[in-house]
Amino acid sequence: MLTNRLQGSLVLATLFFLTLFLPGLLFSQTTKLLVSAPSRSLTWFPAFVAKQNGFYRAEGLDVDFVIMNPRLALQAVVSGDVAYTTTLGSTMRAAYRGLPLRVVMTICEKPHFALITKPAIDSIEKLRGKVLGISSFGASTDTMARAVLNYHKLTPNQDVKILAVGGGLNRLAALKSGAIDATLIEAPYNIMLEQEGFARLLFVGDLIPSPIAGFGTTLERIQKHPGEVRRLVAATLRAIQHVKSNREESIKSIAKWTDVSLALAQGSYDLAVGTWSSSGAPSAEALDVALEEVKRELKSEQALDPSRAFDWSFVKK
Repeated sequence: MLTNRLQGSLVLATLFFLTLFLPGLLFSQTTKLLVSAPSRSLTWFPAFVAKQNGFYRAEGLDVDFVIMNPRLALQAVVSGDVAYTTTLGSTMRAAYRGLPLRVVMTICEKPHFALITKPAIDSIEKLRGKVLGISSFGASTDTMARAVLNYHKLTPNQDVKILAVGGGLNRLAALKSGAIDATLIEAPYNIMLEQEGFARLLFVGDLIPSPIAGFGTTLERIQKHPGEVRRLVAATLRAIQHVKSNREESIKSIAKWTDVSLALAQGSYDLAVGTWSSSGAPSAEALDVALEEVKRELKSEQALDPSRAFDWSFVKK
């Protein structure tokens, strides 16, 4: 009888210890990850939601985002200063140039950018001799701007000057001030400009359905920490489903995150929701378009091997 009582006391003491200290022990085992992004963009908004709603925390990850120039971001990933980057275009281009990087997930499989111009410019041809504003050289706005111009038989920096002017608010201000004649710009800034009478010539995602945001990291990290990559991907996929299934909540979150009205946030959500990848991998068409763009930039005559830049094993598990 005494032995049973002693055993019961030990069980109660153990339960009390676990209740009191287990949360702290679990928290101490949380993996801290720093992820770079070129700007605060709806292309990777679901990842922000994953952090805010505790989806990463539920997977044992403490994720923070830092805004960083894409070129610096790649250097930071390779050096280990940041663990992942959301810039897919820069990651896959660097991988084909020999850097030990891979894209492990797509969040956004179509560019969100709209080509917005002064009201007098009502065709792509009228961009000839004008200035087109982008965020920074090497960023997605840069690569997409060049792709759009090439598609319409205009030579970048010869027929149309490309000027790096900064983030969305900077490009908005530059177009309104007349410092540039056109810009590739994402929601909600394109909606703001259109409401003020500026013209939308096209939505880049309709012309070039190429994956634009997700997660890129080093081969070393993939090999040494596959569980971490898998958990990051799983939490982000959960967040994508959440934002697609909870429209009103997501609109309010966008309004707060971007500091815009609910009306602008609603328009932004409706533009973006169809571009977020439910599977974590781009469609075959989107991947082909992306590879063709890189092939053209590299001036390669041979087809590019997707395995040199992409590892979809984590989104397929």
